[in-house]
Amino acid sequence: MDDKFKHKANNLKLINLGSSSVQYSGLDNDKLEPLLKELFVDNSYVVAWLDYKVLIGTCSKGSLRFCDGETFDYKHIQRLRVFNRQKELLLWRNNGKWNARARNDDLAGKGATAVVAEQVVVGTDARPINGMFTEISEKRGAKLNIPFTNIKVDDKQRLLERVFIKTHNYVKTNTVHQASYFDCRFVEFTAGENTLSQENY
Repeated sequence: MDDKFKHKANNLKLINLGSSSVQYSGLDNDKLEPLLKELFVDNSYVVAWLDYKVLIGTCSKGSLRFCDGETFDYKHIQRLRVFNRQKELLLWRNNGKWNARARNDDLAGKGATAVVAEQVVVGTDARPINGMFTEISEKRGAKLNIPFTNIKVDDKQRLLERVFIKTHNYVKTNTVHQASYFDCRFVEFTAGENTLSQENY
């Protein structure tokens, strides 16, 4: 990787926080939108793994928005994460219905331990789209449209900072004090040391 893409946040950080989760099982399609509206009143982000592609967009008051108004049928969702700094809903397909886990974090709270990590998002080049999204791509052909316009590029439209997804990776210990991860949630998108969150989306 180029030196300009070295990112000190690759170092893992251990934190204590308050965290709680709720499990859902056997949800029908018609339960998904009401659940999103209930959980995500505030602006949030969404990553959808479909049968045929990956989409990244925003969620506002339960409504999902993707680049150029793209939509999909819920039946094509393999997995979906809607998230912001406080919470995440993870949804996955199971025998034609949906299972889900909602997790809420309180950074001022106690009782849980998590490792903060940042996972690099594919893409070294950038191209603005419609004033609301940016296409990031690599020479090998991989492309993603992400809901940000404040990404720094050089005069050749190459990223000056790689894009990352910050994650919380929750730790538990067993009876012989061995530690392992038992859950992971997306928190926010970052570039370098800076959050990419935009207030008006």
